[in-house]
Amino acid sequence: MKRHPLPDPDSRAQVLRARRKYTEQMLLVILYTVIQLWAVVAVVLLLRDDGVLAVAASVVLAGTLVALWDMWRTVLMFGRALRAWLPEELSDGDREAVRQSHLVRL
Repeated sequence: MKRHPLPDPDSRAQVLRARRKYTEQMLLVILYTVIQLWAVVAVVLLLRDDGVLAVAASVVLAGTLVALWDMWRTVLMFGRALRAWLPEELSDGDREAVRQSHLVRL
């Protein structure tokens, strides 16, 4: 798994880049979660088989849920670290840069 270093709080460019990456990661995780949950529901409802296929499907579904849990844990952990590391209040110049960059703060 790729490590995400925390940005230097004195560097405006690094702070903005870290917030943008976090927002992008959060949106991708939400999209992936919706797709995977739809697939899990479809497999559970449409699979009408017993035996080896049912066991294989349950293993795959368990792996999907573990992957979702790991993704959410990683993204939320990075978000908490980012919020704890960065200053809450931005200077006036930084606020204007955030407004112009169209970032969404989660």
